Amino acid sequence: MSSDFVVGLDVGTTKVAVLIGEFTSEGETRIIGAGSARAEGITKGVVVNMDEAADSVRAAVTQAERMAGVEIRGVCAAVSGPHIRSFNSRGVIAIPTARREVTEGDVDKVTEAARSITLPFDREIVHSMPQDFVVDNQAGIRDPVGMSGMRLEADVHIVTALGMSLENLLKVSKKIGLEIVDMVFDPFAAARAVLTKDEMNLGCLLVDVGGGITNYALYHGGTVRASGVVGAGGVNVTNDLAVGLRTNGAVAEDLKIAHGVALASLANDEETVMVPGIGEREAREVRTQILAAIIEPRTEEIFTMVKKAVANDPFYRILGAGIVLSGGGSRLRGMDGVAEEVFDLHVRIGKPSNLMGLSELVDSAEWTTGIGLLLLGRDRIAARGGDGAFDRVKGMIHRLRRIASLY
Repeated sequence: MSSDFVVGLDVGTTKVAVLIGEFTSEGETRIIGAGSARAEGITKGVVVNMDEAADSVRAAVTQAERMAGVEIRGVCAAVSGPHIRSFNSRGVIAIPTARREVTEGDVDKVTEAARSITLPFDREIVHSMPQDFVVDNQAGIRDPVGMSGMRLEADVHIVTALGMSLENLLKVSKKIGLEIVDMVFDPFAAARAVLTKDEMNLGCLLVDVGGGITNYALYHGGTVRASGVVGAGGVNVTNDLAVGLRTNGAVAEDLKIAHGVALASLANDEETVMVPGIGEREAREVRTQILAAIIEPRTEEIFTMVKKAVANDPFYRILGAGIVLSGGGSRLRGMDGVAEEVFDLHVRIGKPSNLMGLSELVDSAEWTTGIGLLLLGRDRIAARGGDGAFDRVKGMIHRLRRIASLY
């Protein structure tokens, strides 16, 4: 029995997570190593201090290596941050007269034509994902290969990022002897872990609530239609509690996790918690309804920001499968209730399934992106040799390294 290994690296605002997965020739998926560390030198998913960030990644990697009994060299990394920009583009090519039949090469060419847009010099394309094709004015085609025609068009979803932000992540990894072999926009990895094919086909909005930011990806017809980032997450809730309860961030975070409720109507009228005093101040008793009254407006604001970002997308109006929440921020009790009130759609908390090995160690929402990275790696292994998208990402990484060498 042969096996392959894939390593997922999720560098977040509050936590760095590393997962090691083993995929056998029999198609089994096993998690054999997991490591996490408090994120230092990282703000809203972006590296702001190289040494501190490297120490955090090293600590998570070391923990995962010891657990798995292997040494990590290459990783697939999730990328995110307020610098991410996404949009849709259209490409058009003519089919050669000699054959009049669409080939895989034509699909690559029309996708590349959609990518041939003028970008600011400091931005790089991370993803270009075909949505629908048009052959001789016949629209709504999912796979045009083999069809006869004279003209091929493609709508493509493009995700871009600041080149230097990506390069800083590469440098952090290099400092500890790691090579990033692939980069995946965070919500695409999370979607791979928790969304079903039916949800992607019927229409679903994935909302990944992280520490400093919230990522989203809107799917319909089996492909992504819109994606992006809003600049608020679980840390904002913690900060609100710290101010409202007149305590420090660490105490506010503990209270949020242990007693926080996102939907005020779920709070117990009679339940109270002790809030430690700062300095020489005495601890005081606070009703959990007070916590909920502070938390609910902020969580409502986060979901409202996401809704505003996708409200004008025509596919948002026909979401047959509603909303799926993921990320560490979605663990807060009542988050699904707040989301239902904001979006007026059915909401469920996403959870990865059918995992083997050490799956019980990562059976919580904050590991979703890492698990998605492993599953995407498995998909690539199954394809044996990767796809064009992977080759383009490798090319992007090589360009970033060449640019960095000039400084």
